[in-house]
Amino acid sequence: MGSRTYYEEDLAWVHQAGFGDLAERSAPGVLALLERSGISPGASVLDVGCGGGQLARALVNAGYRVLGLDASPAMVELARSHAPGARFEVGSLPGGAPGGLPVSDAVVSTGHVLNYLAATADIAAALRTMAAAVRPGGVLALDLMTEAFARGRTGPGGPVRIEDDWAIVVRDSRPGPRQLRRRITVFRRVGDAWRRHDEEHENLTFEVAEALSILEASGISAEERASFGDAPGLDGLAVIAGVRRSAARHGA
Repeated sequence: MGSRTYYEEDLAWVHQAGFGDLAERSAPGVLALLERSGISPGASVLDVGCGGGQLARALVNAGYRVLGLDASPAMVELARSHAPGARFEVGSLPGGAPGGLPVSDAVVSTGHVLNYLAATADIAAALRTMAAAVRPGGVLALDLMTEAFARGRTGPGGPVRIEDDWAIVVRDSRPGPRQLRRRITVFRRVGDAWRRHDEEHENLTFEVAEALSILEASGISAEERASFGDAPGLDGLAVIAGVRRSAARHGA
């Protein structure tokens, strides 16, 4: 959700077709977290980096009022088709001082969305912005790509997947400290022909201790979890969840 354009039409379609189960697997854990925290059906949930709408659909089916936000117009178009009961908007996380997101009973984000921002300072600002959008007693839940995740993605070769009507090839590298560069090529069958599309994704890693410190200073009592629910998470992809205190302590 930085200044680059990510997930254009063909990559968004392939991601929806082949990798949407990642968001679907997180949905039961997110729903259980909301229930345990007293966020009942009918409450408002902001889905930051909503992708193709898999999590939003599960939230709507459970009775929540959902607004999904994503920087990719192609993803938002897919989400509107997949989860018509939710509302979706194209937009990026605002930087600078907290504000710019609608205040909600819960703010959720899956798919290490914050790691797409252009600088670590932007990630810190986004955490403050998301914290400020949570009502007192409300829930914040997100995941972050840490250094452990990036190290596990930079061995020889890279992920390749081939299906009847699409294929994807990913080449990962580490151009600098805290950076993971992902060169992604997708091939998609369109009629009797195949179409190729290339994207380069720049991710910045961010550590759990930093995030927890920022959230604590922003009024969120949070902790790291192994995953969003019972489904095992990916190594190095940290899940953080917490509740906004009634009286926030302000800090840096």
